[in-house]
Amino acid sequence: MTNAFPLLRLPYLVLMPILEQMDFFERIALSIFSRRARMFLKLLQKKSKRINLKLKHDTIEMKVLLDNWEELKLELYPSGYVELRYQEDILLWNTMGVPPMDYAVSIMDVMHCKSIYQFKIAEMSQCDILPLLVNLPKIDRVVVYSNLSDVCPVESRLRRILRIVSPVSSGVTIYHHFQNLKYLREILKKNFDVVTMENYWVKDEPIRKIKFSLNDLMMANAKTLELYNVILNGKDMNRFFKLWMKKNWNPRLEYLEVRLNGNINKDFLLKGLKTVPVPIETKRTFRVLGNVKQMDERINRECDITRADGRTATIRMSSYGTIYFYVWPESTSLDTNQSSFERIFANVYNSRVKHFK
Repeated sequence: MTNAFPLLRLPYLVLMPILEQMDFFERIALSIFSRRARMFLKLLQKKSKRINLKLKHDTIEMKVLLDNWEELKLELYPSGYVELRYQEDILLWNTMGVPPMDYAVSIMDVMHCKSIYQFKIAEMSQCDILPLLVNLPKIDRVVVYSNLSDVCPVESRLRRILRIVSPVSSGVTIYHHFQNLKYLREILKKNFDVVTMENYWVKDEPIRKIKFSLNDLMMANAKTLELYNVILNGKDMNRFFKLWMKKNWNPRLEYLEVRLNGNINKDFLLKGLKTVPVPIETKRTFRVLGNVKQMDERINRECDITRADGRTATIRMSSYGTIYFYVWPESTSLDTNQSSFERIFANVYNSRVKHFK
């Protein structure tokens, strides 16, 4: 019987060159089974482009996209087994009562990844997968697929999963068409940074649009709310703008985007509002959650509205049925004045150009 070599007891100057010469798969395996090894392996500065989690039936799949575009995969099973795959190498072991998600967090730590890019809920089964969600890391966005399977009752199971996942998540994208709107409204009430509701075409199935009302909008608590292909009438949108001007709305809201099918009656949408028209040529930078918001559609009407407390918001309408509502930060009062100057300059300039023509 041979004794195990005390690798981690070697001096630092001897240990690090050995770890550098190890195969990538060996490093990951070593980091999973030893916290001390993980501390040294982190010094090698091996990073990932992004890490995703995906719920498929009764397993959770973890994909690590490496700098060289190769993938490292980790499969978490409710039976307590974990499988690690990289190229042709496979490692399977029993967690022995340790939460399987701890192994995923270990890999994230070595790869210097602070959060999961996306946690996708793709397929569901009758199995209890809740033990796999213990000790979840921080998640940038949860994505709920449209066709989750015919498991009954699928929405109550989805609700339980979302209740566990949402406290560590910054945003959620919903493709699933909820039959029970109570579950959908429960999502709207949570303190997400971003909530996106989108219905898209599935093969051999018609688009099932989510019906939104003013009450649904009022209970939304997200900083950014994006609604695509929903059923929402212009009267409710008009009342929404009026309620915002009275400061009777979600104080966290920074950005709202609503994509409607068909033509928008712009005059009806702005009826009763004290709006300040903005020339289309005016160049302004819209930032949403710190990032510059790119408008992909052609804007054919834009105006500003001001709340009683002086807070300004911009309503933009595109030629393709999209309404953008942007709330300017309180600290941009000087920028607003500058924008007003730019509008005046643009009006004068345009009038002069037309005169000379």
